Amino acid sequence: MFLRMGRRPGLGGQVSQVGCGILGLVLLIASSGKPVTAQDKPDAPVAAQPPAASGIKFRERPRYVSDPQRLRRMVHVDGVLSDGEWDPFYTIDDGAIKGTVYVNWDDNYLYLAAKTDGEATVLFDIDMGGDGWLRGADNVELVIGSAPVGGSGPTIVARLLDAASSKDAPAWNETSIDPKSLIVAEKITNGTQVVEIAIPKTTPGLVLRPGVSMGIRAEFLPPASAAAYVPTAPFEPHLLLDTVLVESRMLPAAGLNPHLTLSDYKCIPGQNLFATLELQNQTDLNVPIRSVLWSGNGASINAVNTLREVNVKPIPGMKRTKLTYKTQIPDNLPLGSYMLNVTVETEGGKQVQASAAFAVVEPVQVQMSATPQPVAIVGPTRLTVEVNVFSAVPDHLRGDAELTLIPAGWEVEGGAKHGVFVAHEDRTGVARFILKIPSNTPAGSFPIEATVTWHGKSWKTRYVARTIRTDAPMPPK
Repeated sequence: MFLRMGRRPGLGGQVSQVGCGILGLVLLIASSGKPVTAQDKPDAPVAAQPPAASGIKFRERPRYVSDPQRLRRMVHVDGVLSDGEWDPFYTIDDGAIKGTVYVNWDDNYLYLAAKTDGEATVLFDIDMGGDGWLRGADNVELVIGSAPVGGSGPTIVARLLDAASSKDAPAWNETSIDPKSLIVAEKITNGTQVVEIAIPKTTPGLVLRPGVSMGIRAEFLPPASAAAYVPTAPFEPHLLLDTVLVESRMLPAAGLNPHLTLSDYKCIPGQNLFATLELQNQTDLNVPIRSVLWSGNGASINAVNTLREVNVKPIPGMKRTKLTYKTQIPDNLPLGSYMLNVTVETEGGKQVQASAAFAVVEPVQVQMSATPQPVAIVGPTRLTVEVNVFSAVPDHLRGDAELTLIPAGWEVEGGAKHGVFVAHEDRTGVARFILKIPSNTPAGSFPIEATVTWHGKSWKTRYVARTIRTDAPMPPK
């Protein structure tokens, strides 16, 4: 490294002896025939890093108005933003492609969506640990591109930034996350594109529970294949927007904080739903309550009972109080996502609000399987058929499973109707049947059907068993 040659103060512009010595050294090196590189030049400019192919300024945090509270809500990934199904995160209104980003979650998935005013490639950056982009191995970049010609869906690239193995040398890993593990739907209707994606809880680094912080960012790019997007260098920092997973969205008042919880976030038609609103008074004074209003709005207006309470005790200073609510989900309520809102108005004119979402789902889901498959016919042969019943019924389910269609000549040992019991909500019960297959059954496919009944309702399922023959004659040589 060379010192720059300069003028020493007070010498009337005379070059110092030190400067002359350095000049001689420079001339000596130059005369030796060794080329002077850019690193050797004292005033050589630092080479600029090439910009990302997308032109996204990842070093700048998005400056859009956002709501960090990401509500627990089960959504249906079908490429359609149904009314009241998603909660907006922020809106991009200053780019070539404009649109809104949505984020929700439940016990099984982190849900992301984007609605744009035209066809676009959508990029999501997720810092699942919320600890910064260049920390840990929990930073995911998803790129959802246009569907290929003749393809069945959009192209997807999922890459993980690993900054845990070597802090000074982070690296992109495009094999840690299998794109097939993601649920993705994309639709374009009248020029408007909707992309929805569900990231399963089994994704490394993803934790889904209230209070978890994350960083999330979405960008809209011109339409292209996901593989056409060129990622930034691994060491390039990405600044994201802060989010926190919550069970209820809260709007507190000065000195008064609410917290709303539901007895069940996945309900069935006809079920009783209970809610508890906890109010914390952070002042020394008692807070008189004028009214408490429980209600739904929009698509949820008929999903819950509207109740206004006026005889509510004051909240003591520095204490907590709990308000409870009960409603019955209508028997004919369509399946989907709904919202319960509560507003507390104090005598002093303050308002405290909280909202929580719940989903209405089928009470029972049924699947059927059989072993072995295929089944080799060697004399009278047995086939085990299982009817798997997943229950969303609160507490327990006790119903019946019946084989309503079996191939002609086949027999069911022990009867074609069995009881099925599921001890807890969100668990699976099994009804097991043994079928006896005649020895003269040919190789082929044979449909089997079953019906599960509970409280006068029924659910059907179907399975096709395959048989093979091991005694078939050998073809002639």
